[in-house]
Amino acid sequence: MKKYLSLLKYELKTVLRDPVNLFMCLFPVIVLILSCYVFPLIMESVDPTKGMTLQITMLLLLVIILAFGSFFLAALATFLLLEQKDENTLHTIAVTPLGTSGYLKFKMTYIYIVSVIGIIAILLGTKLIAGDKYAIGGKSLFDNINAFHILSFAVINGLFTPALGMLQAAFAKNKVEGFAFIKGTGILALIPALMILEAFQGGLQYVLGIFPNFWAIKGMVLELMPYEHGANLSFPFYLLIGGVYNIFLLVLAYRYFVKRAQYE
Repeated sequence: MKKYLSLLKYELKTVLRDPVNLFMCLFPVIVLILSCYVFPLIMESVDPTKGMTLQITMLLLLVIILAFGSFFLAALATFLLLEQKDENTLHTIAVTPLGTSGYLKFKMTYIYIVSVIGIIAILLGTKLIAGDKYAIGGKSLFDNINAFHILSFAVINGLFTPALGMLQAAFAKNKVEGFAFIKGTGILALIPALMILEAFQGGLQYVLGIFPNFWAIKGMVLELMPYEHGANLSFPFYLLIGGVYNIFLLVLAYRYFVKRAQYE
């Protein structure tokens, strides 16, 4: 335990000196500013008499709020891991008492906790500061969710950050390849937005389920903007499936990353 506490102290000291670590901590603040001040301006620009247009716009912006935080933190996690690959620090860590395996577990836990805290800050901050701006028919959508919804969503959706970060770092040989992977997987941040299409609001929604961030986001969207459909699951079931799926990907990515790190 002492070795992990020492490593945590070191990580905290490097936050202000390392631009990537600093941006990782500040990114939720950027998303919060967008959700509280920029997105409401976009919604105000929509003609209030066009109810369907306003609803679609609001749904799209909600998906961005729910999806982009974890995705960009995953991109930053990829760069952190690839930086250590490029500098061969993983080989140095391998001969320490902590070992490569212990270090990676610590790193992923650290990134996961930052992601969970960031998601909570974004959703809770938006609810408290600008919840009334996200309203349909005079009722705020954020009145439909409470602390339980926010915390449970953050715990599950936060798993996507280390899972995607390690998966990208496992396949990329260096930062250049990592950047290419990040650009390629950028579609993951937008895939859940397809749920605004009527075609993906019934049974066909599960086609999007191959993307790991779909499940938690779908569950949260249904809490924010409820609508009845026989194909929909309950909020806990969406989170349960998303949690199992992301943990599976995280374990797979971790094992593959460790295996490649041993031979590079």
